[in-house]
Amino acid sequence: MPRTIEVLQSHGLADALLKDANQVYTISNYNYEADVGIKCAGRVTMINEPTARYPFAATQNQGVMEGILGDALLKEGAVIERPVRPTAIDLSTDENELKDPDAYPIKVRVKKLNEEEAAEELVHAKYVVGADGAHSWVRRALNVPMEGEQTAHVWAAIDFTPTPDSNFPDWRNIATVNAKDVGIMLIPREGGKIRLYVELGSEDGLVNAESGRLDSAQFSPDRLLEIAKKAFAPFVLKTTPENVEWWTVYVIGQRVASTFSVKDRVFIAGDACHTHSPKGGQGMNVSINDAHNLAWKLAYTIRGWAGTSLLDTYEFERRSFALELIAFDKWFAEGFSAKARAKLIAEGNNVDLPGPLEAFRAFSSVTTGIRIRYAPSIITATAPDKTDENGPYTLTVGKRLPPQVVLRVADRRPVNVQDLCLSNGRFKLFVFTGDVLSADDIQSLNKLTTDLDALLSELPKGLLEVFSIIKAKDDAITYMDVPQTLRPHWTSIHFDGHASGPVYDAYGINREGALVVFRPDGYVGTITPLGEVELVRQYFRQFLK
Repeated sequence: MPRTIEVLQSHGLADALLKDANQVYTISNYNYEADVGIKCAGRVTMINEPTARYPFAATQNQGVMEGILGDALLKEGAVIERPVRPTAIDLSTDENELKDPDAYPIKVRVKKLNEEEAAEELVHAKYVVGADGAHSWVRRALNVPMEGEQTAHVWAAIDFTPTPDSNFPDWRNIATVNAKDVGIMLIPREGGKIRLYVELGSEDGLVNAESGRLDSAQFSPDRLLEIAKKAFAPFVLKTTPENVEWWTVYVIGQRVASTFSVKDRVFIAGDACHTHSPKGGQGMNVSINDAHNLAWKLAYTIRGWAGTSLLDTYEFERRSFALELIAFDKWFAEGFSAKARAKLIAEGNNVDLPGPLEAFRAFSSVTTGIRIRYAPSIITATAPDKTDENGPYTLTVGKRLPPQVVLRVADRRPVNVQDLCLSNGRFKLFVFTGDVLSADDIQSLNKLTTDLDALLSELPKGLLEVFSIIKAKDDAITYMDVPQTLRPHWTSIHFDGHASGPVYDAYGINREGALVVFRPDGYVGTITPLGEVELVRQYFRQFLK
């Protein structure tokens, strides 16, 4: 989804993802008509968020994504050990040890399964992150309950390459198919493949009485393709056995862990702390953004820059979003299920359920990740600011930095502002200087730079990067004319008001300027008037040692 691609871009990984991924721009909807079969009811743009830098969804195999991340880790000298299985975890109950930043209060026993005798190893850890899926071993080992229920909807997923004689016209768009008695969602994938999500009905009669799990013996790729064949009539959508890549059957579970951390030492992320249907395309997206939110907070704590109060904001921010996602997922799953809708109608129930297109677009802010807004906390400070949320690009505390193009002063090169906020673990201070039309205006910035120098001297070295955006139309101004604190590097200073477009206007910043602090994950931490460096200092004092 668009926000996840932005996050990957901030880590320098978007190009690797998009190189071979399939890009999806359109959703189509097909409804059943008697004596006709399914018929197209309309097509809409998939991403309708005006600030999306990437106005599409990218579909790619999860294994490829994991490979991209693994290669990036390897370049940093981090090696993923496989196959390794944890066998025991022991978290200290000594409060003094848990609060000691230099202590290693966690012991984890792991078994290296590629050794001839599966040698065991004892790891002493300061922190543990369980990113180990819906059946998380870490979550279960620490007795963290999941809250919510399994639904009655049984679905299948199957990946395959259609044969050349297939003639369904929207196979390269996301397609929702409301057939006579079944719902299907088609997702176009990379390499000319597609995925079908197929509604199988309630779990009655599909569950093995002894195991309590779905009886896989009742299903096969052939059965799933036969259901799809009938649903797509009068169109043809078929494949051959050798072109079926993967398939599975599952019951939708919509649950959220009661807590995302234990004693601020053990954390869970991704499917380990929230499960939902896959049709909204949220699993890997939400999981990557969980990790993006947690990583810098762990780093700051490990470095001794911040206390554990910073770690508390991980659950505060991400669990609330997970609950919002589950609310969407329940609405979407019910609205998508042809059988659920038919049952409600037969019962005379007038509950207003959306169709698949309406549900997806109504929750666009959730599904795209674009309009997430984190609530006020120690890292999203409600300081008196100089912006008004009067447009989609307005800088807003708790929201991500929207894309805009500015001109770099030194070489007049267009630069996307998001590319200044790389995920390098540092906070960014954007100094919107306001009007700088003369040497006198530049001179007035000296008081500001004195205050900024004092602030920078108090912070850990390298924690805060400074960028300046000047509202100026005088081509005679060079980057050398601006005080050095506002241009620590020749690439740090940029123009508004040129061919780059009205960045100040888009961001809701007036001609008097402002100071904007961006967190390491690219979300606005605080906004203050231009001269109020003390408010920025107070912001950092809330969570830095």
